Amino acid sequence: MCGEYVRVTPEGLRELIEDPDRIWTAIEEATEVEDTSRGTDIDKAWHALSFLAARAGFEIDFVLGGTPLGEDNGYGPARYLSPDEVRTVSTELSRTGFDQLSQGVELAELAEQQIYPSIWDEPDALDYVRGNYDDLVVFFAGAAKAGDVVVTIIT
Repeated sequence: MCGEYVRVTPEGLRELIEDPDRIWTAIEEATEVEDTSRGTDIDKAWHALSFLAARAGFEIDFVLGGTPLGEDNGYGPARYLSPDEVRTVSTELSRTGFDQLSQGVELAELAEQQIYPSIWDEPDALDYVRGNYDDLVVFFAGAAKAGDVVVTIIT
């Protein structure tokens, strides 16, 4: 299971609401050109990032939160964050460095909480999560600046 993020304009969101299956096209187009400003993949770090952000008191769950969009694809439906929610997430991400986000977290706690994926016996496991977090900081900053909607989906 991997976490995917795609930026769309508010007009693009209306199209996705009318035809939610277009999310797959949007993901494909964003990843096909390897334009990480339009789409990004946080791989299997999604669960750890959701856990850490909730633990840190983030106002909006930027992984599993937002408004449902379409049918359940087996791991839940796609979801979207409005431009206002994107700005809030961007602010929280940019003011919370990964060291602060993960402060006091023990790998054993992640294992005990059954946070996916099961890599918490590896001493550098948080480095994997950090890289994906850093990508999201940049991604959400660009989306917030443009006034875009962010669509998330676990695939």
